[in-house]
Amino acid sequence: MAIPAPFCASGPDDAVLVIGGGIVGLAQAYALCRRGHAVRLFESGPDFAGRASHANGGHLSTDSGAPWVSPSILPELVHWLFDRHRPLSVKPVAMGLAGWSWLLAARRHLGFDCYLESRRRLHALTDFSVTAWQRIETELEAPLAPGRGVLYLYRNLREWNQAHRLLERERMIGVQAVPVLAEEAPAYVPELTASKIRPAGGIWYPGDRFGDCREAAHRLAGWVESHGGLLHRDTPVRAVETIGGRVRIRTDHGLYTGVAVVIAAGVDSPALTRPLGIPLRLCPVKGYTRTYAGSPLASSGPALADHSRKVVLTPLDRVLRVAGMAEFAGLDDRPVPRYFTRLHETATDWLPGLAQIPSTLDWACLRAMTADGLPLLGATRRPGVFLNTGHGPLGWTLAAGTAELVADAIEGKGPVPGRTSASAAPA
Repeated sequence: MAIPAPFCASGPDDAVLVIGGGIVGLAQAYALCRRGHAVRLFESGPDFAGRASHANGGHLSTDSGAPWVSPSILPELVHWLFDRHRPLSVKPVAMGLAGWSWLLAARRHLGFDCYLESRRRLHALTDFSVTAWQRIETELEAPLAPGRGVLYLYRNLREWNQAHRLLERERMIGVQAVPVLAEEAPAYVPELTASKIRPAGGIWYPGDRFGDCREAAHRLAGWVESHGGLLHRDTPVRAVETIGGRVRIRTDHGLYTGVAVVIAAGVDSPALTRPLGIPLRLCPVKGYTRTYAGSPLASSGPALADHSRKVVLTPLDRVLRVAGMAEFAGLDDRPVPRYFTRLHETATDWLPGLAQIPSTLDWACLRAMTADGLPLLGATRRPGVFLNTGHGPLGWTLAAGTAELVADAIEGKGPVPGRTSASAAPA
């Protein structure tokens, strides 16, 4: 039996307005509606979870989720210069000044101590969020992330030894993971016996989970609508305004007034906050995914990840999702075809049988990333304007937890220490 929740009766002027219909925005609408708030959500596209939440890697990274900018990147940069499978692509002109400003801010997180502090805070937020997802699964009576366990593989000893040393430090902040020798890998994933290559080693994350983020988003949308929340599709928000202690948004279909607004619009968030005098240091980073019509791996798990090339291989109900790449090209969301080829080559190194399975969807999307890997959450300098954005590649993982924290902030309960980003806009 689902846990009963308050009925969410939306009125014209007493609602909390949520901008963004991806997994973050829908989790926010769910959290608010569950607490008894009237909710209106606005999605610019024709369907929910149509962009970054549509066909992502699918991981709830309970323990493996880490800031993207880390000390391990620096020694790899030289090797990546000569590697056609490098996981990073930078287009200097397309990035613009904002992108370069973000890269400069990210430099300090290449230091070990700074990285570990961000990792500690991110792990605390992840743990909080995974617990929130478990509660939601109970309430919806649906296993949103049924797959369990992820094995990260390393292609050379240099990387594996470095990861092993880092893991020793990460265990002190509660990370649960097990180093795996090369010969032990098939015991975790038997399909690796057919691989073209042999890993140098691996790390096993038994607490990591995975599932279909888009399906989870649609389940949340259905619950919110069934409890009185108003969800607006095809309604781009053009401006956010504050008037006499209330908020108002301008859309292509008219004006909407509410008691508060939560900006959960991913890479579109800075354009909405800038006119309010709230600059956000977010960088759009393009990721790529390929979805195969079948999967050599069972959907119950485990999943695989090629850490050397930053590619994940996730079984999702009779299909396999392969995700990777970080392309810095500003707001240009057009895919580069050769990157799909690289994903395919990486995936077939580990699972040669994929060569005979067609792709049903090649997808690219922009993810809004902060320099320290922590999302921007909570109140801003403008009364009634709140943030829930900048989750980077961990939107699916963090959405349930950040929604609760922002709901607390709207209710005046304040932030939870250690769970918000130091790079958030000033309040």
